[in-house]
Amino acid sequence: MHQDFFRKYLAGRSGQLLDVGCGLGFFLKAITPFEDWKGYGYEISPAAVRYARETLGLPNIYCGSFENVDLPQNSFDLITMWDVMEHFLQPDPLLKRCHGLLKEGGICFIYTPNVQIQLARARLMRLLRGMQPGIAYLQPRDHLHHYSMDSIRKLLERSGFSRVEFVHLHPIQSLSGRKSRFLIGVKNMWFAAARTLAVVSRGYWNFDNLFVLAHKKSQTQQ
Repeated sequence: MHQDFFRKYLAGRSGQLLDVGCGLGFFLKAITPFEDWKGYGYEISPAAVRYARETLGLPNIYCGSFENVDLPQNSFDLITMWDVMEHFLQPDPLLKRCHGLLKEGGICFIYTPNVQIQLARARLMRLLRGMQPGIAYLQPRDHLHHYSMDSIRKLLERSGFSRVEFVHLHPIQSLSGRKSRFLIGVKNMWFAAARTLAVVSRGYWNFDNLFVLAHKKSQTQQ
């Protein structure tokens, strides 16, 4: 998935990238071969920031409340959020902060589960197991919000972003265990089917996770 992202959005380009919710820093470490990109990260966990700095050798990692992180406005070409949006109780301040940090023409990339898939899975589980106490039908439990294409587009537009696109990235190809080859095959088949349906329906049907590109207007677009 990350390699597909690198090929599409980093290769042959240059700039500054901020990874919001960078965790232990593995994504930022993976972009280091792209010498024309300078990577920064934000993470709320002090232990994760310590690991990223001391073990992975990533100095540009900030810890604390994202709304209060001391970063210059209009300074990033690309902001990424991998599995982050759904953990924020209030997404509007997060997105407005990202909009302010981006340069004109910059892009905010968001990866988050698609609520349509989550609901279908919950309905199937309810059909198979019935309604029982203690079962998390809508998973995972720690997600504070669930997004559809429509809801995330409205959030981004009211935070100042102009053009919102939904793209598709190949699923993770490295799984461990004896069933890994089978699972990878299933994931690839689902990805191919989901992408085909999205193309045929001109984006109306999206049975993939949400991979979102939100653009900040440049002066030439205004």
